[in-house]
Amino acid sequence: MALIEDDVDDVMAELERIDRFFGGEEAGDIPLEVLRARGMDIPQVPPEDAAVLRAKLMEIVAGMYEIGIVVEQTDHLSDVELYRFLVDDALLEETIISPGAGGGTWHISPNGEGTPEDDAIYLRYYADDETRERWHREFGCPLPAKAPLPYDRDRLFHAEARGRGEN
Repeated sequence: MALIEDDVDDVMAELERIDRFFGGEEAGDIPLEVLRARGMDIPQVPPEDAAVLRAKLMEIVAGMYEIGIVVEQTDHLSDVELYRFLVDDALLEETIISPGAGGGTWHISPNGEGTPEDDAIYLRYYADDETRERWHREFGCPLPAKAPLPYDRDRLFHAEARGRGEN
């Protein structure tokens, strides 16, 4: 399939916008504001009812997917902790949102800062045996005990988000 000239112009304009954003010449978007502007009700305080909270998280994650943001590696957090991470932190980070304009997808994780605590979470819950062994060899630090994830939610989020994003 050949690109039509307008598609090329849109991609080029988007790449230029991204360059201006990372160059500090242009403000980005605040994902929480974008989601709210699209009509999503996102209370500052998480719902107290567990089923309502889970439904709200599904809605938020699907909305994030629609604007090109995917959240990963959250199964070590409770629903309340994940909600707090999204509303108080991740969705307040200025970024470029360009759904459908070729700007790609932003992947975010609550343990993506590279702190020793984040590394321990990754190694405990998400890293496979080969990665853990390589980590130990390269850094020589003791590894946290491998543990099962306390929650099983990420796979549901991604299936729900893809389902909504295709409609």
